[in-house]
Amino acid sequence: MSADTVDPPEIRPVSSPQETLGKTGDRTDERRGWQLIAALGLLLVSALAADQIIRSGYFTIESVTISHGLEHVDRGIVERTAWRSIHGNYLNVDLSQVEKALESLPGIYQAMVRRVWPDALELQVVETQAMARFQTLQNPDGNSPDSYINLAPDQAMRVSPVLRGPREQRETLVHTFFSVIPLLQEAGLEPLELSVSKAGRWALEVRSDSSLVPARFELLLGRDGVVEKVDRFTRSFTIALGDKADRIGRVDMRYVSGFAVQWEQGDTGTAVQLAGLSGS
Repeated sequence: MSADTVDPPEIRPVSSPQETLGKTGDRTDERRGWQLIAALGLLLVSALAADQIIRSGYFTIESVTISHGLEHVDRGIVERTAWRSIHGNYLNVDLSQVEKALESLPGIYQAMVRRVWPDALELQVVETQAMARFQTLQNPDGNSPDSYINLAPDQAMRVSPVLRGPREQRETLVHTFFSVIPLLQEAGLEPLELSVSKAGRWALEVRSDSSLVPARFELLLGRDGVVEKVDRFTRSFTIALGDKADRIGRVDMRYVSGFAVQWEQGDTGTAVQLAGLSGS
């Protein structure tokens, strides 16, 4: 065999390790991209399906039940109020909105609503006979959905206290009222009326049964520091005035410290200023 008949070896290009790695990485990235697109598509389809189910006529609420008997509140009023406050179906109804509507009814201190599969709501209601009444200065005899404030069942009172003031002051009146109740109860006093004028002047009428003759009198509280002034008076009342409650006509708390007592006519005829207790 001669050298002229031997074919030279074929030379082929060989890929470098970096090029091979690059091609493998491209394929991996491409596969991950398709997986992400598939996942997003599945998520979108699931969301659309869920929205269609929620918005459709399925899962409608068919019944509203009360878990136990009611002693003071009309059962029909409770059920109708619950139905009127239901917006949506079994899956998306706002239970807190139903509870809020029920607690606005006179005589319902607390309401709890839960879902009962597959198409019902169950109501649990805590009743109370202790209520206060809100009156506006413009229309003191008018009734509205927010005219009554339900108190805790253990705060039963012989009369319903009145909160009187401008409508825009309702929340402030209610908050102040709940703040002074425990102070008055510790001193053996019962609130009859808490009021605030358009000018922002506060007054509180209370009743005491600590003396032989039941007594009622008024506290003039001024424009600010209402709770602190009531606290100052009740602590002094417990120590020095409890046995004289039936002779008190009015108490002026509009002092930086202390207060002035105006006695009933026929007693002393003069105002007596006392040093109020301060600090805790």
